[in-house]
Amino acid sequence: MKIILASGNPGKLREIGELLAPYGLTLVPQSAFGIAPPPETGTTFVDNALLKARHAARAAGLPALADDSGIEVDALHGRPGVYSARFAGEGASDEDNLRKLLADLEAVPQERRQARYQCVIALVRRRDDPEPLIAHGTWEGRIAPAPRGSGGFGYDPIFLPAGSQRTAAEMDAAEKNAVSHRGRALRALASGARALCEHPSGEPSGKSGARGRLFVLAAPSGAGKTSLVRALLQRIPTLQLSISHTTRPRRPTETPGREYYFVTVGEFERMVNEGRFLEHARVFDNYYGTAREPVEETLAQGRDVVLEIDWQGARQVRAAMPSCLTVFVLPPSRQSLEQRLRGRATDSAEVIARRLRDAVSDMSHWNEFDYVVVNDDFERAVADLMRIVGGGGEALLAGRPELAPLLERLLA
Repeated sequence: MKIILASGNPGKLREIGELLAPYGLTLVPQSAFGIAPPPETGTTFVDNALLKARHAARAAGLPALADDSGIEVDALHGRPGVYSARFAGEGASDEDNLRKLLADLEAVPQERRQARYQCVIALVRRRDDPEPLIAHGTWEGRIAPAPRGSGGFGYDPIFLPAGSQRTAAEMDAAEKNAVSHRGRALRALASGARALCEHPSGEPSGKSGARGRLFVLAAPSGAGKTSLVRALLQRIPTLQLSISHTTRPRRPTETPGREYYFVTVGEFERMVNEGRFLEHARVFDNYYGTAREPVEETLAQGRDVVLEIDWQGARQVRAAMPSCLTVFVLPPSRQSLEQRLRGRATDSAEVIARRLRDAVSDMSHWNEFDYVVVNDDFERAVADLMRIVGGGGEALLAGRPELAPLLERLLA
């Protein structure tokens, strides 16, 4: 099967082509078809990757692959992000962009220069593919005070990967590709390439003829998310819970494989490097992640899946599976959050205080979700979730006006 690469970069053609070759997929640059790149008007990496892939598929009448990547700096509220290639203006060089970023961070101390590279790769079987294959890779690090190294490109000379004293530009190509955002995304993409070969038409592959739906639930700590999901699963037995991996210690009441798969930091990092996670994040000094393969298999069987994760993980899942339905659970007040956290009797006072401090930041991401459920009355909240899963959640959309007073109190 021939696939169009929506890029003119020969390095990308070689790297991605070698990775997909074992799956019987041959990569051809869009320039071979005289296809000019479209304007990148998307506001997210996944928007731009899909835009470029669908453009190439439409022009060539063949499956197409595209990637979009950039760097996010916490001290700059996530900028430059999707504008990384033109941070210093249209037509800016890598050196121009790098200088502007360092100038914007001049007054920011080294300990507050956390940053990450992001990469999204999209593969569409046709221009209107309803289930594009999307892979996401993240590379955590920080911004160095000055450029070092001559390898790589973009912001590599000032990007210090987490745990490294060398910039990305000081690494050799093989070493960088083993841990970089693009390398991780490519490995995740390759893990789904076999499904592409088995179902080249893009039609659902479930036995019932209908692909399952993926529901993603997120909430700040103490909002009652876990109890709600447990009740939802009891009332809709056909709904499948995805079990996450974590490096945090197991609590006395937990059973491996029921609440979480408990793994070491080394095991978790190996899975990340192999591209086996649909999403992963570091939360409260521990790692959490959702393995891609079991979720894909369950959806292909026509069964619905629910993920219980944090907002960071939800963002990654949306990038990997745009057709998922996302729900954010809000508490009725900050006081109720504190009462629930203390009532667990599982965390220390220090941990509880930290979770409360982070709750406001977590709740500020409510508008990234399709639906919002308020856990004021537990039974009503469960009923609301059942309505969403049943396809009747129009009254629970995130943008409904009646949420405004509650959000003002919670985020004040």
